[in-house]
Amino acid sequence: DRTVVMADARELPIFNFAEDATQIEDIKKHLISRGAKIDVAGSELLPNLTEIVKNASLVGASPVEADNVLATIASLFLAIPEDKALDLLDTFCSQLTPAAFRGPGWGSPAGAAIRVLSNLFRGFVRLPKVQERIFSALLDLCREARLVSEMDVSQATLTGYFERWGSDTVMRRSILRKLHAALIADNRADQAAKVMIALLGLYTESDAESAIEDAQECVRTAVVDPKSFSFDHIVRLSAVRQLEKKDPAMHKALQLFATGTYKDYQSFVKAHPTFVTEKLRVEEAILVKKMRLLTLMSIAEKDQLIKLSLLSTELGIVDGEELEEFIIEAIQVNAISGKLNEKDRSLQVSTFQHRSFGREEWMTLQQRLRSLIASVKQSHENIKNVNTTVTAH
Repeated sequence: DRTVVMADARELPIFNFAEDATQIEDIKKHLISRGAKIDVAGSELLPNLTEIVKNASLVGASPVEADNVLATIASLFLAIPEDKALDLLDTFCSQLTPAAFRGPGWGSPAGAAIRVLSNLFRGFVRLPKVQERIFSALLDLCREARLVSEMDVSQATLTGYFERWGSDTVMRRSILRKLHAALIADNRADQAAKVMIALLGLYTESDAESAIEDAQECVRTAVVDPKSFSFDHIVRLSAVRQLEKKDPAMHKALQLFATGTYKDYQSFVKAHPTFVTEKLRVEEAILVKKMRLLTLMSIAEKDQLIKLSLLSTELGIVDGEELEEFIIEAIQVNAISGKLNEKDRSLQVSTFQHRSFGREEWMTLQQRLRSLIASVKQSHENIKNVNTTVTAH
């Protein structure tokens, strides 16, 4: 026989190893003690579980309560017919929101809800639409708990999910928006920017105008990401091109970071004094550093031997220790590579990142690859000749 194992009643009843009818009654009593209004006669599973699920949000006060009660509720889903599972799971997911289950990390109520939903996600492999709904709810909770890094959200995985679930365009966009928000909350701006680009790729020329908010967020995310130095792929998106008419300032900001200089940035901020804080929602120091790095990259494209006096003027940094520290940091983040010459106060650039990668850059890359392949072939021939000579002797 299965028995009910109870914790301290002042904290939480833990429902375990009991018959379904017993578990249902115990959960109902607990939810009623939390303020739920449940009035279902009899012990039939589906109507009782439906009422229980409608009140699941009431157990988010503590991680222990959330863990135990939600896990018990989830275990009862195993006895539900498949044709009833989607509606019931949809209601359950609508109750397990960041508003009801809060806090960062696995030790929070949000973390407890994520554990339960993750188990359900794995348990409903045969019901793709149920999995789709659970995954959407998981992303919301992962944003709250800062736990999106614990999920496999690679582009390949998402593509596989979408195909298996038969997700339509509306649902794909919704999931990508939620993933973007979770990544931003987890300070993973570089990945968030890629997600936004994938999201805008779901818009065509015919419906690009309806993507204005997504386009604005895509540009914002890419501009404030300290690791993003190239914007060509964003500029070309049809939804982003709509910003030129719908949000000229945001479009101008994108053009600025795509091709502009630090001096251009100063002029832009002067003309739009509240844009950085209100629209981009980032500390200006972050953008100043990024714009200076981009300007350095542009200068390096034109001339690999750069006088520090020129850099000082173009970057607005006093020629001295501060400028040298900036150059060292630029090398550390791989914006450029090179050496400082203290004697003639210059920077010798050996390599640099391209701000744009057009036809000319592709041709240069092609030539370098051909040269590399030829060099490898020659080395292979030389080794062959050496081996032949050694064998002959």
